[in-house]
Amino acid sequence: MTIGELAKRVRLRPSALRYYEEQGLLAPDGRTESGYRLYGPAAEQTLRLIQRAQRLGLSLDDIRRLLAGYQSGTLSDETIIQVVEARAIALEQQLTELLVYQHELDLFLQDIRHEHGEPTAADHSGRDHVDKLLEHICLNPHQQTARNWLDWLIEAAGCQLHSQAGQVILQQLAGQHSHIWREDEGYHILIVNHDLAIGRALADLTRLEDNCDAPAHADLTAVTHHDTNGHHLIVRGANAFIYARLFLALEQQA
Repeated sequence: MTIGELAKRVRLRPSALRYYEEQGLLAPDGRTESGYRLYGPAAEQTLRLIQRAQRLGLSLDDIRRLLAGYQSGTLSDETIIQVVEARAIALEQQLTELLVYQHELDLFLQDIRHEHGEPTAADHSGRDHVDKLLEHICLNPHQQTARNWLDWLIEAAGCQLHSQAGQVILQQLAGQHSHIWREDEGYHILIVNHDLAIGRALADLTRLEDNCDAPAHADLTAVTHHDTNGHHLIVRGANAFIYARLFLALEQQA
């Protein structure tokens, strides 16, 4: 491949590939008689690895060490392990901070609810709305029947997942091992299972969501296909993150 062809395959500009070459992350396999760079299939794999590592927040120095170990087969190198471990800890810190924010929001709403005493007739509408929000927050100790955040997100987005047909489909997908990642401004969900029933369930799910006409749901698109690794669902749009959350939760259900 020429540099332009390779750049198009990985959705980058040729200047980005030249920059990676300057940084020692990528090298052409050869050149034409006119001096143009030529790349083999391994270059595309390397670039996709770089993109994934950058998306996870690894620095170019970290990626350089990771690539060196990956290409030489020495991923057990202590330096590489330390790099990946440090990033895993940083991600755990970010996740904890977000969970604490969610907890603080629960407490904040409870304070609003209790500090104003009994509502006046004019205030009932606002009070009812706060009560409804509290019912959706699983951290609220005063609501024993509270639904979790995921249920609320599905309902708030107007997803057909909340319908009886959607619940039947989700039961079929529960407990399936999934690989989930961000790519091309969307979420890729790969269910590692070649069972045709799983593929049919994903196809049914896609068709179900295609029929959703909720305003908040209008920009959601989903496609599914089968490949050598299993059944692959790609979801894009403002509410696509709900599907990522959903399949992360479904994997934990037996």
